[in-house]
Amino acid sequence: MQKILIILNLVVVLVATGVVFYSHNVIKPIPTDQKAESDDLKNQALAQSQLQPVPLKKIVVNLHSLGTRLRFLDVEMNILPFHEDQKDLIKANEHIIRDCVVEVGSHSAPEELDTVTGKILFEKRLKDKVNAKLKQIDPKLEQPVIKQIFFSGFVVQ
Repeated sequence: MQKILIILNLVVVLVATGVVFYSHNVIKPIPTDQKAESDDLKNQALAQSQLQPVPLKKIVVNLHSLGTRLRFLDVEMNILPFHEDQKDLIKANEHIIRDCVVEVGSHSAPEELDTVTGKILFEKRLKDKVNAKLKQIDPKLEQPVIKQIFFSGFVVQ
């Protein structure tokens, strides 16, 4: 019985050694061209740095206010897409973006928008909402369209 266990252990050790040898020496990763990868990364970064945002017209939104005084948001913004070819998509769907501004702004409190954190949250909510709406319109979109929103005017009254 002990001889059988010794032979079985020997077989297991030999199989394990063979698997380790095979995985280290036979299976080789596909070599990468470091120079081509570096050049491609540089070209993508250069193209992204030269991308200009799409300016949108000023929009005024009534804010959710508990008091009797009417509060509103007067906002001018520029939208930066991920790729140059997405600028036309943004311009063609400006009405959807404006609708999203109204929807997100009307659910925001004026006190929230007075803080830097509130403005960052407003931008994130708006960006997420617009990207979701554009994805509904064109299901072929594989990635979001809006990379960043720059506010050139942001007045809470």
